[in-house]
Parts: sequence; structure tokens; C-alpha cells
Amino acid sequence: MTTPIRRRGPYRFAAMAVQCTWCRARRGELCTNQRGNTDRRKDVHSARAMDWIRVMSTRCPERICQAPTSQPCTIAPDAHQARITAANTPTVTP
Repeated sequence: MTTPIRRRGPYRFAAMAVQCTWCRARRGELCTNQRGNTDRRKDVHSARAMDWIRVMSTRCPERICQAPTSQPCTIAPDAHQARITAANTPTVTP
């Protein structure tokens, strides 16, 4: 018997679905100050927000998901790791 994927409630900030590159807060955790001892309660770091915008402007490459741009991943409660990787991979234009 398989168990269904447990859905999480929405994050306080949508950008919490990706790791913060500035303070290294993990997925689902609030950003912190430089020392890592105080949570930011009003917003997330701008680097994290920019990463989230980049992820949401990329189509999910997971074969079973294929979420279009500006739509959340359908299977996982967070963005798929493949989508995050694809968003961070630079594209070459001729």
C-alpha cells in the first residue's frame, strides 16, 4: 500500500520553497540574520526572492510533473530539485 504525499500548508513567503543563498536557510525555514540567531519575520532576503522568481519562470523538467512557468510543482510540496537546478543553469544564446 502506498501512502499519499503529505501536503504542507503554504509557506509564510513563497520564496521559502528554495534555499537562501545569502544566509543558507534551508527550504521551509525563515531567513536569519548574519549570525543565524534571529529569524526575519517581515520578509526574506532579496537573493532568495530572486531565486524563487527564477525558479517560477522555468518549466519543471520532471517527467511526471511538467508544471508550466508561474505554476507550482504538482507532485511535490516544494519545487522539484530538477526545476531549481534547471533555473540556475545558464542558457547559451547564439
